[in-house]
Amino acid sequence: MIKAFAEVESGGKSGFGSDGLPVIAYEGHIFRRLTKRLHDRHMRLSYVYLEKAGAQWKLNNRSHSVSWQTLRAAMELDANAALQSCSWGKFQIMGFNHKACGFENVLDFVMAMKTGEREQLMGFVKFCKSRSDLISAIMAKDFKKIACLYNGVNYGDCDKRMERSYKKHCNAASSSPKA
Repeated sequence: MIKAFAEVESGGKSGFGSDGLPVIAYEGHIFRRLTKRLHDRHMRLSYVYLEKAGAQWKLNNRSHSVSWQTLRAAMELDANAALQSCSWGKFQIMGFNHKACGFENVLDFVMAMKTGEREQLMGFVKFCKSRSDLISAIMAKDFKKIACLYNGVNYGDCDKRMERSYKKHCNAASSSPKA
């Protein structure tokens, strides 16, 4: 199941870009909420949520380097809110979930996400353990509920992709030669 999460959330890629920085996705509607619309005049950075991965999201996250440029621009306005408004690493955990991942503040969370995939995995495990509803859904293999709890009610086809990935990894494990 952990492999399925990683594959769906980061497209099966590393939790890091070629520059050594974590893979991120900037969410301007989260920044807007956290800053109480204070920076709405910066329409690229603070915007209304219209649809999952809408036009503004795609513009801000069209590449790894653009995502980081967007984050840096938002940090000039409100660093704490900007860091909380990104999903981080191999499991794309939102920065505002830092406490559920075992970190007192978002900066400590970000530093851990920058350290390595092991820390990204440990943050993911702690996040899951903090949500008994998510653990129950994982144990029941309720992919719709998993997708909803992990990605929100507008989860797109995450449930179907998660189920396919999970089955693929289970089949690969069962066909592996036994030692």
